[in-house]
Amino acid sequence: MSENPAMLTLDPGSSGSKIIWRVSPFRPELLVMSPEVIEVTREDIEFYKTRRVIVSEPEKEAWVEYGGAIYAVGKFAAEHNGRVVLNDLKHEWAVAKVLAAVGVMALKEGLPSSFDLALALPLPYGEWQAREKFERSVKKALASFSFCDREYAVNLVLFVCVPEGGGHVLARGEKIGAALGSQKVVTIMLGYRDVSVVLFDNGAISGVTERLGMARMLALVENRTFDQTATRERAQRLLETIHQVGKDIKPKNFLHLALSRQSESKLDEATTIADAVKYARVEQWKAIAKFIQDTVPEDISEGNIGGGTYDYYKAELVRLMNQTYPDAYVSLAAELEEDVRVTFNLSPDSKVLCARLTDAYALSNFLRNQVCPASNKASASRR
Repeated sequence: MSENPAMLTLDPGSSGSKIIWRVSPFRPELLVMSPEVIEVTREDIEFYKTRRVIVSEPEKEAWVEYGGAIYAVGKFAAEHNGRVVLNDLKHEWAVAKVLAAVGVMALKEGLPSSFDLALALPLPYGEWQAREKFERSVKKALASFSFCDREYAVNLVLFVCVPEGGGHVLARGEKIGAALGSQKVVTIMLGYRDVSVVLFDNGAISGVTERLGMARMLALVENRTFDQTATRERAQRLLETIHQVGKDIKPKNFLHLALSRQSESKLDEATTIADAVKYARVEQWKAIAKFIQDTVPEDISEGNIGGGTYDYYKAELVRLMNQTYPDAYVSLAAELEEDVRVTFNLSPDSKVLCARLTDAYALSNFLRNQVCPASNKASASRR
């Protein structure tokens, strides 16, 4: 093993946990886990083990034990009827997600039961303000926990926590240098649960987070349809369809979501869904645009737009920024989407995933440069 600590970056999003680890500085590994976390009992775990035929990949049957409690994480939690509760704070479940990610990394990389770790993660601005409390909690949990009944004692030697979108700002700082510190830069992040605006003003940080993510749009659609978000799987299909069709909101594009079996009723239901999506798209954008205009100062020098769902309103966002802030440079996902695609060998049609990963990817690069300062000059050509 390298003399450097293992490095792990976790974005504990409500639509999925994005994980990038580096045991070797220039060999980043990507893992996306389902976002669910649920507390289970020892009896639940033992019963599961008696029924499984083969041992699955660790990310598919992840459970962690610490502080006298056991938590199923990701796909395993979903199978135990775990759900993402959007009103819960991300950092309250993030400790279990960190332990699960560390456990998966340790198993896949053949790490010993005790090792040093450098950890980075973004949090919504409001929760980022409690980062010191979170650091204490995760440091204590890492020091003594088990993953899939394997004991670990991990020493947290470096902790980096930024507001969501902070990775984008750090990446832009690498490109434009020290000048960033004397400018007024805003980052706007559109996610599944939240929309966040964070202002970096001559080194000072302020921000606002509102529950204006795509989950709100799904709720607007559900209010005008029937049973489209009753399960996580159905809500996911609706969200994916909304993304895919974009502005091409026609009944034929929603036929596969209709629950009716008769063709005539199926078309009526698809028409209802399409009408609901048209309404929700307009209302959702009105709320987002007002939020941005109410919170972003007129004299910003740069605006960074990103997040897992920003591409859905990309054209509207660029137009709003150009019209409202004509003197500001507008950066989309810190211009990192292609870097992400190439680094992790993703398919050309994986634009949504690339957009979701850019903030964590930029933060992972920053973490590497903190751990391996001598690698900074070479990083641009080897990422």
